[in-house]
Amino acid sequence: MRVPSAVPMVLVAALIAATLTACGGSSGDSADPAPAPATASSTASSSAPATSASASASATPSAASALTTDQRRRADQLISVFENSTPDIQYAYAENIGDGRGVTAGRAGFTTNDGDALKVIQAYAARVPQNKLAHYIPELQRLADAGSSDTSGLPEASYVADWKAAGTDPAFQQVQDDQVNQRYFAPAASAADQLGLTTALARAELYDASIQHGNGTEYDALPSLIARTTAKVGAPGKAGRATEQAWLNAFFDVRIDDLRHPANAATQNEWSQSVDRVECLRRIAASGNYQLSGPLKVTAFGTDYTLK
Repeated sequence: MRVPSAVPMVLVAALIAATLTACGGSSGDSADPAPAPATASSTASSSAPATSASASASATPSAASALTTDQRRRADQLISVFENSTPDIQYAYAENIGDGRGVTAGRAGFTTNDGDALKVIQAYAARVPQNKLAHYIPELQRLADAGSSDTSGLPEASYVADWKAAGTDPAFQQVQDDQVNQRYFAPAASAADQLGLTTALARAELYDASIQHGNGTEYDALPSLIARTTAKVGAPGKAGRATEQAWLNAFFDVRIDDLRHPANAATQNEWSQSVDRVECLRRIAASGNYQLSGPLKVTAFGTDYTLK
């Protein structure tokens, strides 16, 4: 099992900086962007089709290579399949999956140990002050500060029940959509732009990795995965370097290796069982559907799905 000390973070930082330089970008600030202005709330239920995030994706880049509305919807559906075994977004999902991150909840698996769920609930409280989840903010702040997976102080059963109840509130659904756009989709799209990725599949893969691995400076995070891939095969599309398809295939390999041998040992058991979410995307690549044209038929974890 790989441990953090096996690859010093200074090396990871150097790899990331070298990758960004090769792709014409800069390291920038990894702080969360300011919350987006309030928009019309989604009217979808907790199991509504994955459309609301696409419709409200104000963070979508304007580059010609950006995902179309249909491509974004299918990317959201794919991620929902990976996260919740259904193409319908599960705003009300909440459980402790035993991965060392406390309770995982909502459409993107917002966790309690790292401030992930805290930011969602703070944004919800700003929009709907008298909500069922606001009173958990102090304990979620404590858990985030400590990086603790201990949920007994919430307590867990009450938190899970209240998240599920709030999941039917259109305002809470909109908050989750906004958080996904700001904290996962936009960073992944920016990274794809810097790399010069043009296919919908490659951009969807970075988006999915952003959701699962995060966008921080950790060895397991998306920027490090990108840096290690580029160090392995070169920047995509550059003269004498890897084609986008070859770079994407190498990224699949790097990500699968990380899922099987993460630096964060607490995630190893859960992540090693999630390799098929990457293999699913690789199978789409093998089919030649790099633009995620629909209807998109996929198999993930042994179950067949058709994405419209």
